[in-house]
Amino acid sequence: MTKSGRLGIVIGIGSYLLPLIVTSLSTVIVNQFDPLDGELGESVQMVTGLESTISFYGILEILTDMKLLNSELGRLALSSSLTNTLLNMTLGTVLVVLSDIQEAGIGSINLLNLMSFMLIVIFIVFIIRPVMVWMMRQTPEGKRLKNEHVIALNIMVVCSYFVSESMGLIGFWGPIILGVITPLIPPMGSLLTDKMEAFVWSVFLPCFLINSGKGVNLFSTTLTGFLIVEFLIWVATTVKLFAIIIPSLYYKMPFMDALSLGLLLNCRGIYDIQIFSRSNRRKMLSDESYGVMVMTAMLKSAIALPLLRVFYDTSRRYVAYKRRTIQHTRHDAELRILACIYEENNVATIINVLGASIFPQRPMELHVLNLEEYVGHSLPLVISHRLDKMPSSSKPTKIDFILNAFRQFEQQSSGSLSLQCFTATAPYDSMHEDICSMTFEKCTSLVIIPFQKTNSYVIKKITKKVLKMAPCSVGILFDRREFMNSRHIFTHRSAINVCVIFLGGPDDREALAYGARMTGDQNAMLTIIRFFAVNHATKDLIEEKNDLNLISGLRMSTMDSKNVRYIKHSVKEGSETFHVINSIGNDFELILTGRTHDYCSPVLSGLVEWSESQELGVVGDILASSDFKSNASVMVMQQQASVVEEMVIQSPGFVLK
Repeated sequence: MTKSGRLGIVIGIGSYLLPLIVTSLSTVIVNQFDPLDGELGESVQMVTGLESTISFYGILEILTDMKLLNSELGRLALSSSLTNTLLNMTLGTVLVVLSDIQEAGIGSINLLNLMSFMLIVIFIVFIIRPVMVWMMRQTPEGKRLKNEHVIALNIMVVCSYFVSESMGLIGFWGPIILGVITPLIPPMGSLLTDKMEAFVWSVFLPCFLINSGKGVNLFSTTLTGFLIVEFLIWVATTVKLFAIIIPSLYYKMPFMDALSLGLLLNCRGIYDIQIFSRSNRRKMLSDESYGVMVMTAMLKSAIALPLLRVFYDTSRRYVAYKRRTIQHTRHDAELRILACIYEENNVATIINVLGASIFPQRPMELHVLNLEEYVGHSLPLVISHRLDKMPSSSKPTKIDFILNAFRQFEQQSSGSLSLQCFTATAPYDSMHEDICSMTFEKCTSLVIIPFQKTNSYVIKKITKKVLKMAPCSVGILFDRREFMNSRHIFTHRSAINVCVIFLGGPDDREALAYGARMTGDQNAMLTIIRFFAVNHATKDLIEEKNDLNLISGLRMSTMDSKNVRYIKHSVKEGSETFHVINSIGNDFELILTGRTHDYCSPVLSGLVEWSESQELGVVGDILASSDFKSNASVMVMQQQASVVEEMVIQSPGFVLK
């Protein structure tokens, strides 16, 4: 709740209290013109209360389906809905207790119910949880729970519900406490979820929906009842919409984002239908009101969700208002980099690459983002790690290894490196949001993403989305596992040979700028291989001029250096380019190149058709192919694409800080 700032709390409180007050006043006005009696009169108060709420669980499911779970809008929506839900639960409980006291006195508060609840909590925490831990110990690492253990856990869920009901409590309290104390780590958290959710969604959910739909009978609804309930619903919806939009605009959120948030928080989901159904079974909501509320909830979601997809563009807020590239960063300025890590094998190569471009004259601010798939958790998380905290268990985890490696890297950098480490837990479908948000918030000039041709489809999809949306330059690091072994990452600096393949264009200029930054170290040897097309006039004279200016400036600044070589190759067609690149051999540990080029140029003729990895571009794909006779790792650079000069893009991210 607090991570989204004041705005989330203000919206959560306002979106509950204002609709509740206005709708209650509307009920009083309606009652003066047409007295409400019978079942309709008794259920109007419940309609007022239910329509003022925002279901946290319903919003969570909608955001998951729309892949907005860890976007700025998603985080703000979750914060607001959680505040609204907790306020509703708190006020509801207080009002029920006060009502009981008023009707039957202080003795009506049943202490036995409280004691029953405490007994269930103690039994589950101190008996059931140790049994779960024992099951985990009996499961080999990386394996799923045994079938008999899964069956036992399902029996526990059913029994906890039965015991709660038998002791006079609401039945679902038992399973909720059981779920809260269940360990999140595999094999209990994520693997148990995978094992059970298919059955829940394919069997239980359809049964629940069918059962809920049986109670909807619009033909038995009177016209008066229909109009009154619909009037109250749309009054609550309208007031709630304004209660969300007005504070958002006050906090400088763009109108379209505020409208999107208002539409999102007015949507209804399965959990809301469950609340309606439970109120109907307990005779707190008439069949007539229940049917109208269910149908209206479907109608509101059917209208709001398509409009939300139209109004809210997640990539809009990542448009940068100034250059965030290595080329446009001063050589003596601090270079800010975000390094993403999927697995432990990425660590050594990333440290070696970064180590070649860091020394006292050119400091670096490094942010390390450990990426974990969203499983077994209720919410996506971004965790900041303390570097001085040692592993808490005798068996180091992945993050312990990462922290230890970068901690030593920082110590060996002699004060030239400032370091922060994070873990982002998110669904693969929206993991790029965490990467782009982090680069935007930290104002980085480069984000490095590990890449392998054997990566799964979802990993490649993340890379493509980052390339499309990142507010800074992107480096795709293809690791052949040789660079990580060629130099020990924590010993004295040994010589590193870097090659830049230059065909022209902004991406190649970014690769050259990063290579040039390494020349400040006497141990780095830089070779620039530039390709020209024979008898081919360049169409874009501005790009050609920018290329010449950068190369000329580099050659002038390194005129007296023996660490920089400049090689020209004139080629007629793509096959010659391929042979020249393939002849590089094992002379280099790292090769830098741009991602996009002029594909109409004869330099690449015939090569575009054979490109397999769109993320790497044509030249990068050649360097990463198994036919390339070299053990060098490859960094494919894409320069920041979208820049809006002299313009600040307002977004929830700006406002909430």
